This record gives sequence, structure tokens and C-alpha cells, in this order.
Amino acid sequence: MKRTGKMTLERQLKWFDAHRRSIELDEVIYEPFWRVEDVRSSGVKTKIAHFSTPNRVMHLLSQNELWMYLSLVQMRYVVEIYEQYAIPLEFSIPIAQQLGVKHPVYIGSQGVPIVQTIDFVSTLIDGSRVAHPVKQESDALRERTMEKLSIQQAYCELEHIDYHMVTSTELRTVKSENLEALFRHRQIQPFLHSLFEIWLSNFIGCLSDDRHCRTSDIIDISSGISGINFSQAVSFFYHALWCERLSMNWTQRLKLELAASDLGIYPCN
Repeated sequence: MKRTGKMTLERQLKWFDAHRRSIELDEVIYEPFWRVEDVRSSGVKTKIAHFSTPNRVMHLLSQNELWMYLSLVQMRYVVEIYEQYAIPLEFSIPIAQQLGVKHPVYIGSQGVPIVQTIDFVSTLIDGSRVAHPVKQESDALRERTMEKLSIQQAYCELEHIDYHMVTSTELRTVKSENLEALFRHRQIQPFLHSLFEIWLSNFIGCLSDDRHCRTSDIIDISSGISGINFSQAVSFFYHALWCERLSMNWTQRLKLELAASDLGIYPCN
């Protein structure tokens, strides 16, 4: 059920308080300010597992946000990702006034201000934070969009958060499509770790025998040597790529019928 009907400032502040508590209290699972079910959209909206926190679901409001999330997860120095990160109204309203732009309000609400959110705020391994608003290339050039982004950027400057806007053009890549296919293989069950290492060693041996074989054939041969079925070996292969135990040419679509040499498959050092 959407939360935006009959909006009042009190209702919105209640959501914001819950949102902030989930950031500040370790024992509370993070709650994004906006959830998938709260937002009307004709595009792709996705609920997907958090990369490290069990039972936490990421609420992503577009295909571009999904690709941005996958890109962030692949960055080994990113240790936490907050989606739909809310800016306190006590910051955003004065910022808008200082910038000389109109703060967004709910239509038909007698001027109730809309809490502004940043698509992603990530924490890095050194404790620093970086914000990533994600926009369609065409939308990013609209005057009203730029005004809203200026509020976000000014808030980040005040809070010492690095700010980097990312456009759909940067995200719409073959690598993004490959990461989307690999994400569900990012983890394997603990009891499979030893078997994975055996398979990987066998796969690398088969790869060195003939890199010009179809990738699917190399996986098939390595699965037989390792005593596992083909589908499990494929899952191990995707996991090895995700975890950077194997490298590939990310400009190539991940099609197993291609030769390993065409995909640029190599063992990582």
C-alpha cells in the first residue's frame, strides 16, 4: 500500500524518524525512506538481497538503480550501501532557500514539503561516505532536476559526503548486464567451499590446455573431473567471476558458447 495519500508533515516525520533510527541503531535493519511499493513508476522496480546483511532487502526504483547497486557491490572498498537515503527537512528547506530554488512539495497538500532522498549513500572501508544520485541522461539536464540535485549536493558538502552523480549512459553497459546475471551466484554455501576450490583448480587446468575451446565445454570437462554436475560447475564459474578468482573481458556478453579466449577468461593472481 502506498504511503503518499493524504500527506501530512507529521506522517512524513514519523517515517523519517524510523528511517534515521535504522541507520543509527546496529540492531535495527536499515529501512529506506522510500520502498518499492510506495512509488509509482512505469519502469523497472526491484527488490533484491543486500550483499552482506541477511534478511535485508534493497528497494531499487529503476533499472539504473539496480545497475548502480551492482556496480557498488563489486567495489571491494564499499562496506555498506544505503538506498533512498533521506535528507532531514531542517537541512533541505534552508538549503533550498539559500540556493534560491523551490523546495519540492506534495501537490494538493497545502505546501507539505517532500523529504528529499539520495538514491545511494555508501560507506567505504576507510569510514568515508559517498553519495550517488542516479539519473537518466535526458532528465539530468532538466532545470527542475538540476535544482533538486543542487539541494542534494549542498547537503553532502555540509555533511562531508563525497558527491558523484551517475547517468544512465554510464550505467547502460554490457558489464552491468553481466553483473546482473552473476549477482545471485555471489555467495556459495559454506559446505561447498572445499568443492569449489577443487573445481576451480581443475577448471584452470582445463583452461590452460586449450583456451580456444567453448567456455561451456571447459566447464563441462572440469565438472566431470571434479565429480559434480554441469549446473553446479556453471554456478561455481559465475561465483569465481564475481569474486574475482577468474577475470574476464567485461565488454563481452557472458555467453558460455563463446570460446574462453573470446571472453578473456584468465585465472586471477
